Amino acid sequence: MKNVMAIAGLSLLLTTSAFAAPAAGKTAGIVKIELTTGTPKNKEEMVFSKDKLTAKAGSKVVVNFKNGSAAKGMMHNFVLAEIGKAQAVLDASMSAGPDKGWVASTPDVLAKSKLVDAGETVAIEFTAPTKPG
Repeated sequence: MKNVMAIAGLSLLLTTSAFAAPAAGKTAGIVKIELTTGTPKNKEEMVFSKDKLTAKAGSKVVVNFKNGSAAKGMMHNFVLAEIGKAQAVLDASMSAGPDKGWVASTPDVLAKSKLVDAGETVAIEFTAPTKPG
């Protein structure tokens, strides 16, 4: 069974319809996903490189998240929100402000990264929820 979840990158808002990783990205039960900001033609575009991320319910997931921006100081983060809660998490996170890294403290946040500067990469590890969405 596959789970459907939403990703909210607080500078970037993305709602996905599924969680996706190629079979080649699986290692010993771990789903590895490479995710960047921007597009090949425009590194500054406010989008993720993938619009779907897929993993089996309960599997371990590692997202290698790269801030693809070339503009030093252009920080982004990765936030995985409970399905249907992306906008609420985004709104609460904007209120949380810079002291909390622009991420709300709420059970609707399933996984998150720190703020990542241009060109930097961070790994986010979490277990895919068992609740189908």
